[in-house]
Amino acid sequence: MTTVVFYLAALGAILSASMLLPALVAFGVDEIQIGYRILMYGISGGFVSVAILLSIYGKTGGLERNNAILLTVGSWMFFPLVTSFAIADLASLSYMDALFQSVSSFTTTGALIFENQETIPTSVLFLLAQLQWLGGLATLITLILVLAPWEIGGLPQVESASVAASIVASQNRLVAFCGRIFRIYFAFTLACFVLLILAGVAPLNAMIFSYTALSTGGIVPTSASVDELLGVSGMLLMALFLVIGASSIFWLQDLFKLKIAKLLKHRESYFLVAVVGGVAIYIGYVLSAAAGSASSLPSNVAMSEGILNAASIVSTSAIQSRPGVFALLPPTFVLLLIFVGGGCYSTSGGIKFFRIGGMYSLARNELDRLLYPNVVRPGKFGDTDFDLDFMKAVWSLFAILIATLGVITCMLSFTGLSFQPAFTAAMAAISNAGPLYGGFWDFSTSVEWPEYYNLIWHQKMILSIGMLLGRLEVIAVFAALLVVFRSLR
Repeated sequence: MTTVVFYLAALGAILSASMLLPALVAFGVDEIQIGYRILMYGISGGFVSVAILLSIYGKTGGLERNNAILLTVGSWMFFPLVTSFAIADLASLSYMDALFQSVSSFTTTGALIFENQETIPTSVLFLLAQLQWLGGLATLITLILVLAPWEIGGLPQVESASVAASIVASQNRLVAFCGRIFRIYFAFTLACFVLLILAGVAPLNAMIFSYTALSTGGIVPTSASVDELLGVSGMLLMALFLVIGASSIFWLQDLFKLKIAKLLKHRESYFLVAVVGGVAIYIGYVLSAAAGSASSLPSNVAMSEGILNAASIVSTSAIQSRPGVFALLPPTFVLLLIFVGGGCYSTSGGIKFFRIGGMYSLARNELDRLLYPNVVRPGKFGDTDFDLDFMKAVWSLFAILIATLGVITCMLSFTGLSFQPAFTAAMAAISNAGPLYGGFWDFSTSVEWPEYYNLIWHQKMILSIGMLLGRLEVIAVFAALLVVFRSLR
């Protein structure tokens, strides 16, 4: 128990320290009172966290597997509950709305509860974007240090993940490993920020877009059209870093170190890039056809928008270059790509490409056995081997994810939402793609699509739970519940 409290206090101290930058932004944009309040929350949280750390320093041990899973799930639930008090005060929201917004930011879903984004204080929006960025970092750490070592959800065993079980048991190794992940994550965020500045994007907008790109979230600086805020070169840069955010952090590390042998085996990331390229061409063509002529929408602009929207869909960010772009596409096509999601060990939501590759490999082998019953063909997707235990984990996650999607859709329908909005909202929550839900979808019906701020509190609570389940890949929550159940027996 002492070890769990130690890690929670450490996370609290990090979160409190992160309040300094939003406070500086508040002072810089002349939101003085909000700046002082942000500092107050940061100092108060930091004082409590540091006091706890000092009181139990040196008295902690390692974490067992069950405790690590409970700590992970508990942390994802606890911190949104705590930060909701600050968000409710700073943004003048009810606690339920603030909780929804906090969960949306931490899980990188990016759904905004505000009726008018222009009424959000600049520093508060920056704070929400930073929480989203921290949620992306927490996602990577959760996947690598907790879910992967015990193959929860069929996560493939890479060299760095296979030793994570021992890292969790050692505080020094844990700090060193998390620091390594943070440096990679921060370096790409800083690179995105600098390049967007060079592309002519306003500094504050560039920072928020950088947070969103690497966390594959959905928060944008203003309600203005994204293509106007970024420009052609900015859209291409944003698309690039959305793809980076949706790619395996280990692939990015190998790419940076030019480990050619490993790069050739990591097939998932190349599939991801190929899908983004194919979808970009299709969206660019749709936009050009909708514009009617090159004078209305130049081909280079159409292609840039196509690339940005394709990267946004595949990465589960779900931001649009301009309002209504997704409405030009078949809804099933967009929903399917969002549900598949990005790459393994990334900040994107969805099932992930490697699981789809595993299911395809198994299906192909089963079809081959119909023609050649005695054939023996190993199941592989790049450098990932798909043995029986691995496929059981993948299919278990897939089945639970589908069931969860159905349950959330039904629960939303029971509270008054029509099927189409209920299903889309459930998909947006499970895939952590908040902007996917909205009234821009045109199904040629009279169905009402209430915005997030118009949803009743039951619906907000259901979607908040869905966001957490999607971020923790569902099965980790069931594992934690099983641990609790066994401890009560």
